[in-house]
This record gives sequence, C-alpha cells and structure tokens, in this order.
Amino acid sequence: MKTKANALLLCILMIASTLAGCAGDDVEVIKTLEQADCDAIGEGYTLDSDHNVCVKEVTVTETVTDIVGCMDAAADNYNSAANVAGDCVFGGCDDSEASNYDAGATYNDGSCTYDQAYYLGKYASGDMSLAVTLEHLEDLRMCKEDSLSGVASACEIVAVSADIDPPMMDPADAYDTSSGAIIENVYDTLYRYEPGPSGSPVLVPRLATDYSISDDGLTYTFTLREGVFFSNGETFTAEDVVYSWCRVIEYGSPDSGVNWIMLETMSTCDGLVAVDDYTFQATLETAYSAFIPTIAFWIGAVTDAGTCEANRVITHDENGTVLTDDHCNAFLHSSPLGTNAYVLSSYTEESEIVLEPNWLYWEEGNFNLNKITRSEVAEEATRALMLKDGEVDFGSIPTTQLSEVCLNIDTPTAISGNPDVGTDCGPENSLTVALGIMNTNPTCETDADGDGNDDACNQFMADGEVRKALSYIYDYDTAISDIYDGFAIPLHGPIPLGMPFVETQHATFSFDLTAAAETLDAAGYPCEDHDSDASTDCRRFGGTAIRLFYNDGNVAREANANLMAQTLESVGIAAQVTGEAWGSMLNRMFGTANWDFMFLGWAPDYNDPDNYWFPFVASAAEHGDVYNTQYANADIDALLLAAKTETDYDARAALYEEAHDLFMEEPSLIFMAQYLSYHVHSDRVSMPSEVPPATIPWFNVDKT
Repeated sequence: MKTKANALLLCILMIASTLAGCAGDDVEVIKTLEQADCDAIGEGYTLDSDHNVCVKEVTVTETVTDIVGCMDAAADNYNSAANVAGDCVFGGCDDSEASNYDAGATYNDGSCTYDQAYYLGKYASGDMSLAVTLEHLEDLRMCKEDSLSGVASACEIVAVSADIDPPMMDPADAYDTSSGAIIENVYDTLYRYEPGPSGSPVLVPRLATDYSISDDGLTYTFTLREGVFFSNGETFTAEDVVYSWCRVIEYGSPDSGVNWIMLETMSTCDGLVAVDDYTFQATLETAYSAFIPTIAFWIGAVTDAGTCEANRVITHDENGTVLTDDHCNAFLHSSPLGTNAYVLSSYTEESEIVLEPNWLYWEEGNFNLNKITRSEVAEEATRALMLKDGEVDFGSIPTTQLSEVCLNIDTPTAISGNPDVGTDCGPENSLTVALGIMNTNPTCETDADGDGNDDACNQFMADGEVRKALSYIYDYDTAISDIYDGFAIPLHGPIPLGMPFVETQHATFSFDLTAAAETLDAAGYPCEDHDSDASTDCRRFGGTAIRLFYNDGNVAREANANLMAQTLESVGIAAQVTGEAWGSMLNRMFGTANWDFMFLGWAPDYNDPDNYWFPFVASAAEHGDVYNTQYANADIDALLLAAKTETDYDARAALYEEAHDLFMEEPSLIFMAQYLSYHVHSDRVSMPSEVPPATIPWFNVDKT
C-alpha cells in the first residue's frame, strides 16, 4: 500500500469593514489574515504564504496492485507495465568457444558463429570428422562475391599462357617454372621469399616459426608451426620434414637433377632428426651461409610421410633385391599433397590446369579466390586479344604484343597499364637470364655397335675451341634490340646484375664472325668443299649440322634459334632448328645426350651467386651440371667448392674471378642476356609485387 497527500481548500476567510470617512467618501478596506484567524476556523488550518487563505492538508489512501516483471527494455521479455523488478531473459550466443560469444546471454538463440581456429581445433581433438570440418570451413572461408562487372566471377582467376604443362609436380624432381607455379601453391616450405618493405625479397617463416644455429655453423634447430594439416587431413609434424628432405637426397631427382641444391650441404639423411613433434634439426656436412635460402626453394617442400610411403612403388627381382624405387614420385606427380593454400583440382595435358582451395590451410583468413584456371593458348596474338577483351585476368604477353595492352613500352622501366583496355602493367625485379646451352658430348639416335646405347656423334662439340667460336657467333646486340625489344641487358657471366659479386665478371665475347672463323680455322675446322660441288657453299664439320632446339610457344627462343642458324651459316656451319613441346625438350635434355644446343633460361632458386655458378658450371660429379652438358673441369670445381663456403667477401670474389677466366677458355654456355621483367594482368587483379625467386602466391591475390 502507499499514500498520497491531497491539498484541499476548506475555507477562505475574508473580513471587510466599511467605514465612513470624515469627508463623507466611501472606502473599501481589505484586511490581511493572520494565523489566529485560521486557528479560529478549526484545528489543522494553516495560513498560506500570501496571508490570504487558510488551508488544511488531508491524508487520503488508495490501493495500488504490484506488477512483477522484467524492467530492462533490451531484454526479450521486457514488460513496460511492470513496477516490481523480475527476471530478464536475453537471447544470444552462450557458447564461449564461438567468435560472437555473449557473456550476458541467458539462452542460445542459434546465432553462434565459429572461426577457422575453432573448426581446426575440433578436428584436431577428434570431436569433428574431416568431412564435417571441411564442410564448415568451406562455408566459412570461401569467397562469396558472385559477380563482377565484365567477368564471370570475382572469385576466380583465368590465365592463359603458351605452355601450362608442368613436367613434374613432385618437388623432389621438378626444376622448371611451369611446375613451380603449381608446386609453390600446393606445398609449403619452412621459410619462403616474400616482398619486403622496399620491394626486395625477404625470407619469412612458414612451416617453421623460428630457428637457431650452433656455434660451428653446422646444426640448424627449427621450431615448427603447430596446428597445421595436409590437405588430406593428416597432421604436420617434424617427421614429415625429415621424410621429405630425405627423399630428395635418396631419390636423386633422376629427371631433373634438382637435388644438387640439397646435396650442397648434406649427402645423406643422417643429419636430419625429429627431436619431437615440433622440433626439427638439420646438421650440415659443410657450413653454408645460404642454407636457409636453399631450403626456401621447393626442394625444401614438405609432404605427408605416411601417404607418400603408402604410395611408394618398389620392384624387386626374384632374390628380393630392389630393382626400382620411385619414392612415391608417380603418386605425387599426379596427386601433389601439401599444406599450402591450394590443391590440384584437375589437369588436362596441353589444355588446362585448375587449382582450388585447401580449406584446411593454416594461414588465417578467408579465400579471395575459389578457383585458378590456367589454359594453354599457343598463339601470342590470341592471348593478347583475350586479355584486351577482358576474357582473361592474366595473359602471357611477349614483348611483340605489349603495345596491344600496355603503355610506354619503349622504356622498359616505365611500362604502365592501359586504362582504356583495363590492364595493369609495370616493371618487375628480375634475375632471370637467357642462355645458350652447349652439349660437350652429344649422341645420335643410332646404335651402330649394338651396345644398347646411342652412338657418339657431332663430337666437335666436345672441343672447347668450337664452343668459344659459337660464343662469337651469337649476335648479342641484335637479340636484345630485335628479339627482346629492348627488354634485356648484356650478361657477361653466370651472375646477373642485382646479385652480389656481379663485379667479378667482365665482357669476354661479342658478336664477331671474323674471330669465330679464325678460332675454328686454328682449331682444325676449316670451311671446305664437303660435297664435291663447287657451286655449293663451303661447310665446316664435313657439312654436319648443329642441332638447335627450342620449346614450342616460346617466341623469343624460336627467334634466337633462327638468328643463330643464320649467323652459323655465315661462317660455313649448317644448322637444324627444331621446336619441341616443353616436356619433350626437357626429357631430351635430362634423359638423353641427343642434342647439340638448346635455348633456355634460368630463374633463381635462392639469392646467392652460388645458385648460378654451381649448377651452370660445376661438374655432375660435384652435383652441378643441371643442364646435362657433361662439362667438367676439376680446377673450376675446386674454385666453386671453395667459394660456396668462403665468408670473406674479397676472398670469395677472387675465387669467382679466377673461375670466370678459366671457364671462358672453354665455355659450355653462351650468356645471351638478362631479362628486364614486367608484369601484365587485368586491372581487376590486386596482387603483391613479384620478387625473384618466388612465384605468385594465389592466397595473397584479390580480384576487385
């Protein structure tokens, strides 16, 4: 119950007297009340402040009903009529593991959302199956932009190039950029290169989070990242690193020779140790300052040990002796298995290759791209037109077609996009070089002696003087101006401009047909009548043609081959120019000696001059000779082995200078040019700067 006071006016007393004035006028006089006047009325009356009214306060009581209810307007059960506070109910997410957990919620209204870490944690603990985990992660992480002006989808990249075929998708035996474009998006390494603040490449942690080096510089101890899964759901541990690196050493990369990078520091698996699940040690046989850069290359990629071993193909003879062991190479080539952002979805040879997301990928964040499709279009003008018309996002555009899609192409360092056709073009850092590869011990597809091996032929290529002459026959300036359209600079040895120790090289060869002819004449290869026909030109080597190979679709290499054939003709040397599919040409190079000369290039594996000198020039016995030239010089081997471990700059420079002078006396390579690189893509695409030696990491690319 409660009371209210109602002021009631009970009485107003006004006393007036009419008095007669002496002058006889009538005057009205109003008397002001006093408390005595109010007392006279009765008990409880009081005089008001104006002294005009007597009032009395009377207490009146009334009955009010209590209403108990939630008085919080934000509550689900708020009652505006309630006058007594009751319980309130709040809907929300009451699961503390949810990303939108509400500590004030009194019941779960079904609004809980969960992040990537939650689902991966549930899967790791066994509380969620792989299928359900993948379903949730796909729904959470997939790109959901379903349209974009001018293209089918903002969540898909379409690219075209002359050759999409990766000859080998196993990182233990791959050594070309077409394969690398797949491998580096499917597999991960302990460290990798990314653009630094200045745009130059820096090493950043990936599957490792840190490492330390022993005082003797031999033992590297890595702390590995936890909570990482392979795309098949298996957990990543230190045992997988041991297994993956060991198989590089033991398998021996028979198709490519890429294992030379690992063999620089270890020739057996003895130094590879899993200390515990997330601590890995590698003890080198020789200290090497560039070790971390070497394992950032894909030979340091990690695959699932259990799955690889289960798919390893070993054959035995009747006595149980191992005849062949593919170390699961065939399986990984067709089904690459790693921890990086994408998985191989489909591959149609010489047609199309498709990547789709690995929803278990460890890096935080959702996918900007649900699909990357690379298609093969050999005709360069068609690729340029497709990019120009907006049909594709990336097109491999040679310099001859740049004017169709870019501006300022006459100045390579100022090349820019064309807003009228919607392109983004610009210069890129490049350490890529163009090379002429000379076989020092060629064979032919004949077996005259029946020994089961191809016969030796064109043995004039074994003579260092012949190879010196060929170095004079290549027209360097014409290639740079006409073939590369100015997008190249001279290269005077293995080390490109922008790499330390480039100053240890000097120009040795130039286009000089007179010097070439004199060198050949002095070496005993005169230009003679080879066919008893005075009407035909003279020929060297008895009219035998030098076999020049390039890969189909590479316009610059085809042009180089034809240019070389013309200049060879000028000094009396016949030439046979052959274009082959990329994979076929690599099989010829690595699997046979049935070739004389190939036009190729080299992009860096890691940022150290040893990455150029050693694979180009060191002998196969020292795990060099990646181009299978069969070149070997013991003195140069000794210099290069010393250089790779020398820590004093000046002393190392002196070793490279000496090696340079010796090699140029009997070269197995022609150093044709260093590329001035550029990027070309749709301006719909936003991506980080490309830095050698890294390829495009598709997880970091967006399409807006």
